[in-house]
Amino acid sequence: MVRPSSSSSSSKAKIEEEDDNGKQKQQNPEAVERRRLKKLAFSNNLLSKTPAKPLSQLAPSRTVLKHRGKDILRKSQRRNRFLFSFPGLLAPISGAGKIGDLQNLGSKNPVLYVNFPQGQMKLFGTIVYPKNRYLTLHFSKGGKNVMCEDYFDNMIVFSEAWWIGRKEDNPEEARLDFPKELFEVELVQHLSIRKLFRKVEEDT
Repeated sequence: MVRPSSSSSSSKAKIEEEDDNGKQKQQNPEAVERRRLKKLAFSNNLLSKTPAKPLSQLAPSRTVLKHRGKDILRKSQRRNRFLFSFPGLLAPISGAGKIGDLQNLGSKNPVLYVNFPQGQMKLFGTIVYPKNRYLTLHFSKGGKNVMCEDYFDNMIVFSEAWWIGRKEDNPEEARLDFPKELFEVELVQHLSIRKLFRKVEEDT
């Protein structure tokens, strides 16, 4: 198990700044970190204030055409699920199993720890509310109806990644250099560090 980040316990602390009139004002560190991560997400093209322009439109599949005009039913009392946006591509991992730990879900800035044999990668995220709405749909084999499995009106954007190594070697979770072998081997299997150019239109 990974020890929860200290950001949740320090959220009560205040940071003092000066406004335009030179007066002291207080800001919540969580809000400051949230703005920083959102700004970083925009600069890395994870978020966009304008709609993305696709090079070509996708044609509907045979399954979609088969269900044309059918009712879309939505399941009720589903457990809360979270839609993630990463600063890279998650490569398929053979077999099922745990890939990491998600911490600080009670805050606006969740943290995801991704496990590797050499240690851990720490991903810093923040919750955003895009104008786009995302659905996961299940199409029945008989073509009678479409089931809406999940509906997302918010998402967690992870715009920064640190290598923190092993817990026993780096208990303070200071930022470390990525291992060379991680880029050569492990990132091909687990996490390819390639920028995503898919843009999400955010309601700002």
